[in-house]
Amino acid sequence: MSVYQRSERWMVYYHDDLGKRHDKSFGRGELGKAKAEAFEKAVQEANEKLLPIPDPETVTAGIRVAAKAAGAGTEATVPPASQVIEKKPTGITLSELGKKYLDHMRASGRTEKHIRNVERLLDNQFVPVIGNKPVDSLTYQGDMVPFILHFKGVSGSTGKERSQYTVNKYCDYLSFIFNFGIDNGFTRVNPLKNWKKPKVQPWDLKLTLDDARKIMEHAEPHLKWAMEVCFNLGTRPGESELLSLRWDDVDFAAGTVRIYASKTKTYRTVPINPEFLKRMEIEKQESVSGFVIEYMGRGLTTIRKSFKNACQRAGITYPTRMYDLRHLFATTLLNKGADLAAVSKMMGHSTVKLTADTYYHYMSGEKERAVRLLPGLAVA
Repeated sequence: MSVYQRSERWMVYYHDDLGKRHDKSFGRGELGKAKAEAFEKAVQEANEKLLPIPDPETVTAGIRVAAKAAGAGTEATVPPASQVIEKKPTGITLSELGKKYLDHMRASGRTEKHIRNVERLLDNQFVPVIGNKPVDSLTYQGDMVPFILHFKGVSGSTGKERSQYTVNKYCDYLSFIFNFGIDNGFTRVNPLKNWKKPKVQPWDLKLTLDDARKIMEHAEPHLKWAMEVCFNLGTRPGESELLSLRWDDVDFAAGTVRIYASKTKTYRTVPINPEFLKRMEIEKQESVSGFVIEYMGRGLTTIRKSFKNACQRAGITYPTRMYDLRHLFATTLLNKGADLAAVSKMMGHSTVKLTADTYYHYMSGEKERAVRLLPGLAVA
């Protein structure tokens, strides 16, 4: 790495984190030289500390030199790079922008649970890790790469390494906040703009009908009923659908249930199996709260812990979630020959393609069954 001149321009050549050479121009004159020297020093320090190569624009943003002395026709003395006065970044900070984004979500009708989740991430994760800096001063190399690497590590709450899915989700939330700032004129940059989201391996569905029954045998009554409802209606578990479902949403005469999906802000109508409809009629008679799923006469906000405990009592050792019952609903129907488009509608998917992409690999023997439909082409 070295500072040199090309056509009177001050240049620095250096190698990035992948070993690729770059030649960066910093302009002509004393200002260009000061910027080149400052960047060279910053790269040397990054290499010594095994840190990512810093962003040239960030390193040199505060460097300035006087063009001419007042009332004189000669160049003013230019201080060396080590003595250059840096301009303090200004503008709305990450914390301030985050609060505006939370207000925006409230005005847009997002659920309180989702808003609280984002608020906790801002207060306990994003701002402490990145720092409460002006958003326009943030850069990908200088701030976002360290942020991503930090969250690729071990979680302080679980003691386990965070999944790529979690890292992607955190970056998505941040990117939404940055884009909100740009769209509303609060900021000018999204430092995650050039981040490429790594692909995540799809969830390995291991839950079977037999294991689901084992879990139900060890479940508390309210969880046992919640599992039945989730599997028979294909709902998303949690407050987004299952725990928000009310008896008023069930049309016993038509044998259907109207499900509101807070995730997509849409309604869908799902037919109910006649046998399960009889079960629902019995459960409704004992209901107190008006919610399909209740505990001690009240609605619930989560059943995750109850499900986890039931799995442990049932001896289920592989990772599984309540959400797997929704997956089991889809895969069971498709493996029994149900129409893909019908299943897609009942799942509340935006397109049939999404359903096919998500569940086709679970449909055993479909390709073999398809080729058996071909007629012979041989001739005598």
